[in-house]
Amino acid sequence: MVLESVPAGQVSDGFGLVLFVPTIADPSGPTVAELTAGTVKKLTYSVTGDGYKHSSTVNKVKAQRLTLAQEIQYDGTVIDDLTITYAYTNTVSDVIRVALPVGTAGYIVERWAVDNATAIAAAQIVTVIPFKASIPFPDAPVKDQELTRTQALNVTGKVWRDVLVVA
Repeated sequence: MVLESVPAGQVSDGFGLVLFVPTIADPSGPTVAELTAGTVKKLTYSVTGDGYKHSSTVNKVKAQRLTLAQEIQYDGTVIDDLTITYAYTNTVSDVIRVALPVGTAGYIVERWAVDNATAIAAAQIVTVIPFKASIPFPDAPVKDQELTRTQALNVTGKVWRDVLVVA
């Protein structure tokens, strides 16, 4: 028997980008212009190493049938949670604190597996998350670590997963 080949992987260090985009006309196909506008904020390197938490859960619809020994399941509603922890200095250099005060609405755009320094371009794959910013809470100071704050970004609509950037 021939052993299955192992596909190449991609390291995560330096290969991610997280943007705050105030407006996107069509989240199923954000444009290069929308993702590079002057109002867009790059958040990636303000977030702590373990501070970007986007999780998704699919609830199950369970169907029971008379005398059927196997329960049947279907995909139900999807829940996305998004929380960020960011470096905090209490100055105007706090990119996230300044960009995302309570009540701010817009889109978080994730781009993975592309070098952070690579310009946004058509045909890149991104995920678009509509949100409204909740209250940022200061985290307890920890010896030999930066001061941080943690903030929930409430998902306010459909999350567009793995969509292509358009020209």
